[in-house]
Amino acid sequence: MEPGPSVIVVGGSLNGLTTALLLAKRGVRCLVVERNSSTTVQYKFRGISPRSMEIYRTLGIEPEIRAQQPAAQSEALVRGKNLNDPDLKWGGPAWPDVGGISMVANATCDQDRLEPILIEHARRLGAEIRFATELVRFRQDGNGVEARIRNLESGDEQTFEADYLVAADGANGKIRQALGISRQGPGELQCWMNIIFETDLSRELQGRKFTSAFVTDVNGSILPRDDGGHWLLALQYSPERGERAEDFDDAHCVDLIRKAVGRADFKVSIVDARSWEVAGYVADRFRQGRVFLVGDNAHRMPPTGGFGGNTGIHDAHNLAWKLALVLKGDAGPELVDTYELERRPIAEATLAQALARLSAWFKDLSQRLPPGVPIVDDYDVVFGQIYPEGAFVPDGDTVPGPFEDCRHPSGRPGSRAPHLVILRNGAKQSTLDLFGDGFVLLSGVQGERWHEAAREISHGAGIAITSYRVGTDIEDPENRWKEKYGVTDAGAVLVRPDGIIGWRAKSADRSAGEVLERAWSQILARQ
Repeated sequence: MEPGPSVIVVGGSLNGLTTALLLAKRGVRCLVVERNSSTTVQYKFRGISPRSMEIYRTLGIEPEIRAQQPAAQSEALVRGKNLNDPDLKWGGPAWPDVGGISMVANATCDQDRLEPILIEHARRLGAEIRFATELVRFRQDGNGVEARIRNLESGDEQTFEADYLVAADGANGKIRQALGISRQGPGELQCWMNIIFETDLSRELQGRKFTSAFVTDVNGSILPRDDGGHWLLALQYSPERGERAEDFDDAHCVDLIRKAVGRADFKVSIVDARSWEVAGYVADRFRQGRVFLVGDNAHRMPPTGGFGGNTGIHDAHNLAWKLALVLKGDAGPELVDTYELERRPIAEATLAQALARLSAWFKDLSQRLPPGVPIVDDYDVVFGQIYPEGAFVPDGDTVPGPFEDCRHPSGRPGSRAPHLVILRNGAKQSTLDLFGDGFVLLSGVQGERWHEAAREISHGAGIAITSYRVGTDIEDPENRWKEKYGVTDAGAVLVRPDGIIGWRAKSADRSAGEVLERAWSQILARQ
């Protein structure tokens, strides 16, 4: 039996690697095993939401991610019969301006370029990542997980003991099935083909740039890959009409590309072609014992809205700090119960939003989908999530969920701590820059009682609560602290390591120390 890591992550793709990086940053010993011999060649995920970029910003990798956006790309969305359509319509950005909501904009970074960034930083922080390695079997009991892994190149096998296992092995992963966890939803809805190709489209574009061009002649989208002439054509095919994935040989792919461009007299080289399915479901449970599901293993979403991969990033962000504190003995084991309580309802609601958009785009699917929900603003879906219950202390305010208007945040416990422009040591920042490492207490200028209570709890518990008084330690130049957080000058909020408000007092309390310590203990499931 090998001396094991604290957490084994099965699946070395987007969500598994994000989980590993978040765990490693918190000092958790982590082993990632991935069946494939390297990171992905395809890049089905490329649009990183502003909320996901906030998370990657706390990990210090925002500049590297933004450096990957090709100069050939802008934020414009295009629609027409083909790229030579004289009536080609140029629209606005996929993600509008985040002004007032965040200081962190979205980013476009293809998955095959994002994953190496995650690997480099996870390894630097101590995570072990093994490719060409599969999970053979696992078993768990009340004390931990035993996992048998196999190197697919050498055939060598090892058995490890770990405290927890994270299943990030994708939509068709075996771990969920081995646990007997079923899933609910409309299932597979469409079949698509991703064709990566190389060509020169300068004649068509004439210096213009776009993020995505929907071309109706092939019912698909052209997306820029890089500045070297690489592109992606993603299009739908129909098995009901006798179309098969194996029919997409090089000749057929070239023909489709020429139709999408609207010109036949240019050279095309096929780089790769792979099929994938649009599907929708949510697992009945996100946890069984010491095993947790994240990403596509827990939920699968249509690409409409760009919510799928980003929801997996948010899963990892929610889970990692909880596992870290439990493993260090700073929180009760019940804290990790709140992962499913918080994330599963949000996954269900986000899937419903993705399906509503899919139905609006493809009218022929309406009979195969559940009754639609009203479509809410994209930013409300990614920023305005409200947890119904979990690792926070409700304060009596009832805000209709699962999403709130992120441009007019409530500041209630269980929601994202709002962005607020601040001045810190004379430099312009966001409150978001204060969050990400540990717990943070924000109080008003009359919140000295809360400030002192946080210091006393930090000293006694051995877990730091970093405390700032708005108007004293940090400045609020726009005077919006009370409005955005729903407090008075004597109020306070306790923000969790994942940037979610865990507790709020709208005004002063003579028993500040007792009140804050009780809230702190409840959040961390400490006896």
